[in-house]
Amino acid sequence: MRSHAGALMSTTAFVPFPGIRPNYAEISGILVDPKFWTTTYTCDVVLQNCHSTCCYRSNILAPGERARIEAHMEGILPFMDPERRKIYETRGGFEAVCTEQCPEGCELDVDEVAAMARMFPLEEDYRCNLIVRGNDHDSCIFLAKSPEGLEHCSIHAYALANDISWMALKPVDCVQYPLAIYEENGRKVLGVQTTPFLSHLPCHESGLGPLFYESMAGTIKFFMGEDFYEALDRHVRSLGAHPRS
Repeated sequence: MRSHAGALMSTTAFVPFPGIRPNYAEISGILVDPKFWTTTYTCDVVLQNCHSTCCYRSNILAPGERARIEAHMEGILPFMDPERRKIYETRGGFEAVCTEQCPEGCELDVDEVAAMARMFPLEEDYRCNLIVRGNDHDSCIFLAKSPEGLEHCSIHAYALANDISWMALKPVDCVQYPLAIYEENGRKVLGVQTTPFLSHLPCHESGLGPLFYESMAGTIKFFMGEDFYEALDRHVRSLGAHPRS
């Protein structure tokens, strides 16, 4: 699998970026945040005991994503919570106007909007998944509970059950989090979304899991290509870090 950005260079070098990103490293022509090899991370809802807290909010829908998901809705519906399935059928869709369903911006944060806007040409009236209001907490319309009581994404569950790439089906905003991939001043950047808005999520500060880049290996390969990930892995090992793999 090649990077969507085209052929990647094989060189690795430190690039000073005075006043902006002084610590970022250049790996195969891409500026990379050192947090990927200096911090740990895992999106394991059982290990983190987080109850899928990140799905208590909504997400931005990139151009074309509503139509892509709608094409699979007949298969997704059985995986949805019955009440949410009724909401979808009554409304005739899962899309909502972000600013109308959450005027104070409680579902999104500046880092996330910026990360999506840098990745896609978002329109000013971009849409989000519908938030369903609850007694304990609000959450995305696609959040459901397994027979064991674990909260999970019904799109994700449908994809796994049908041998479909969940990364290719789910909204990019959900898949990329907490990555931030964008172009800036003609340079491609691979960063981490860091914001106090989501500091309550245990995955950010728990210290659990492997090195950040290892935990996000599948996502990095999906967006950046396997060649880039291999170059990233070589760079980390050259620094004397100790990946688990």
